[in-house]
Amino acid sequence: MSRRGHLPATLAGLALLLVLNVLPLAWGVLTSFKSGGDILSYPPQLFFRPTLAHYQRVIAEGFSHRLLVSLLDSLAAVGLTLLVAIPAAYAFDRGRFALRRPLYLLVVACIPLALGASALIIPAYIWFMRLGLNDTVVVLPLIYAGYQIPMAIWIVKNAIEVVPVELDEAATIDGCTHFGVLWRMILPLARSGIGAAAILAFVGSWNEFLAGSVMVDALALKPVQPAIYAFVGFFGREWGPLTAAASLAILPVVAVFALFGRLIISGLTSGGVKG
Repeated sequence: MSRRGHLPATLAGLALLLVLNVLPLAWGVLTSFKSGGDILSYPPQLFFRPTLAHYQRVIAEGFSHRLLVSLLDSLAAVGLTLLVAIPAAYAFDRGRFALRRPLYLLVVACIPLALGASALIIPAYIWFMRLGLNDTVVVLPLIYAGYQIPMAIWIVKNAIEVVPVELDEAATIDGCTHFGVLWRMILPLARSGIGAAAILAFVGSWNEFLAGSVMVDALALKPVQPAIYAFVGFFGREWGPLTAAASLAILPVVAVFALFGRLIISGLTSGGVKG
């Protein structure tokens, strides 16, 4: 069968995946605008009189502060991640030192940390407690950055690989130090990979749930993800406020992918065109 013959099946598969991913999200957003009676009505109503009551309640209970806390924690984590990942990726790609390859393979093996490491949360809690950092403003950015650094190193290294080594040599002959080569030559040419690493680090930090639930107790430091579950109680779920809070929580992620989706794709594929 020709490639053209496979096209309808491919489009059908993509359409099915789109429906399966978008339908729950759309249903949750619609539910957030329904009144309590409309939410519990059976059969479910597609046409209803929208209300902002659930959003008003969520905001009145301090959810906007949780959004701000998550934003600041995620941005701080992105800064820490790039501060470590950029020089590390440069060293792994351009450096020549003992155990370079085994160390890089160890970093790659730690990439699943970017998905959240439930098995490490108890040791992390004990370690940060000994340092006196639990329930402080720095603990979540440090945890988030620790999760995201391995993936960021891998992405940035792939982007640096595309930059010809001859440019480094020419800059060194002109008197550039290693830092000068990295700052003036590598960073501008590898900006797509660095941007992709920054975006994925932000999204991963924003979506992290377990660390925000365990590492901080003060309400002023609680991020947005654990705050959503405040509407899941012993006697059931408050579907209106729950879906309203979840809808507000996904807005930054949707905005990031809508604005920078192409940057993510170009950054992740930049290492695959090296000749």
